[in-house]
Amino acid sequence: MLQIVLGGICIVLSLVILAYIGPAILTIILILSVILLVVGIERISVGIAMPSSSGRLRFANIGIGLLIIAFSIVLMQFPVFTSAVLVVLAAIALLVSGISRIIQGISKKASGSSRAFRIGVGVLSIAVSILVIAHPISVGLVLFAIMISIAFLISGIEMMALGISGRERYANRIISK
Repeated sequence: MLQIVLGGICIVLSLVILAYIGPAILTIILILSVILLVVGIERISVGIAMPSSSGRLRFANIGIGLLIIAFSIVLMQFPVFTSAVLVVLAAIALLVSGISRIIQGISKKASGSSRAFRIGVGVLSIAVSILVIAHPISVGLVLFAIMISIAFLISGIEMMALGISGRERYANRIISK
């Protein structure tokens, strides 16, 4: 029963994200910044609570914690700019991946259908990455929100299917006894 309810919640969340992309992106950024703030505080507390015999590790934990907290504060203060920078970095990674796939497809080791598929995926990756680099907020963040929405939708359908099939198996077991 719980899987069915959680699956329904995921499906509703996916529809809400699609309907309200802007607020959904800002909410995700806010949640991420709060999580980073907690992780930074945790790193500092681990560094302070460490035994004094490991001084370098202690200062490394405190330093990393301070950096994470600083990043969290920047993320809270400038959510659109920070998310645009992260989207551009992800697009650059996608660009490099696309170039790599094309090189793999051109290589002599790839067979006919594998070669065409790798080159096609590489070209598509490069095209999407250039589009996102050119328009990080209007295309990149919207694409990110749509991908999250699709992930919620698939997870919700999966949970509901597992919940329904699990209830049917459980009911059939009880009836057969």
